[in-house]
Amino acid sequence: MKFIISIIAAALILTLAQAGVSFADIEEKETIEKTLRFPGASDERFVVVDNVFGSIKVTAYDGDEVLVTARRTTKARSERKFRKAQREVYLDIIEDDDLVEIYVEGPFRPKDEERGNVNWKGYERAGYEVKYDFELKVPRDCSIGLKTVMDGDILVRSVEGDFDVKNVMGGVMMRGVRGSGEARSVNGDVTLYFDSNPREDCRFATINGEVKLYFQPALSADFNLDTFTGDVFTDFEVESLPPKIISSEDRNDKKIYKIGRLCRVRAGRGGPEITMDGFNGDMFILKKRL
Repeated sequence: MKFIISIIAAALILTLAQAGVSFADIEEKETIEKTLRFPGASDERFVVVDNVFGSIKVTAYDGDEVLVTARRTTKARSERKFRKAQREVYLDIIEDDDLVEIYVEGPFRPKDEERGNVNWKGYERAGYEVKYDFELKVPRDCSIGLKTVMDGDILVRSVEGDFDVKNVMGGVMMRGVRGSGEARSVNGDVTLYFDSNPREDCRFATINGEVKLYFQPALSADFNLDTFTGDVFTDFEVESLPPKIISSEDRNDKKIYKIGRLCRVRAGRGGPEITMDGFNGDMFILKKRL
């Protein structure tokens, strides 16, 4: 009886296979290498990577080109879905005078909304998913704009320009920072090591994670601190600042002021405003050790 059942099962599998029914997901890996350039001479250069699924690693070097390695992983439920993924998901690349942009295009980008938004309905509905893991070498003094949503962290090393870095389901780690800007996550830690303290206002935030900032010892800045369940730790000497007045109005011959809820402290002589929002995690203002 077992022998007969085995023959029937084998015949069924063969019939389904001939009909194009797959029993295992298809997965293919591909490595894409590109050298991108800024066609026009410019003192201010900006590199943008707008990813959806996958990690981003950026390292600065002493050169003028952007060296890109993108490792693409395509997973699909069938050959038909695999071919659909190959058509629908691709890299849209711009090389302008002062801008190099790498944009992952696909049907998960709403056509009637602002560029950069994501609306992913899931693997089961789409029948495929495409992941890009990026590694870039960029000119040391350029500014960067990096974004990813799922399946990867963002790592930055030795980039000296300003930054705008956002992750959703992963962390942000930046070392050798000399610029100013914003770094945020939703479900991940945000950690920065400054080789030169910020000269302009900055913002660092996460919802479910920790914010850790390592500054040079001679820090002068004003901090706006906001957390719901976490604590704030520092090894700098700081003094409390009065809350900011957000708005005012005259009412019944009286001046009514609305003040912010942020805790405010000053390090050193004060300076640029650094806003930290940890919500469900702790926040750290620390001295960078050699």
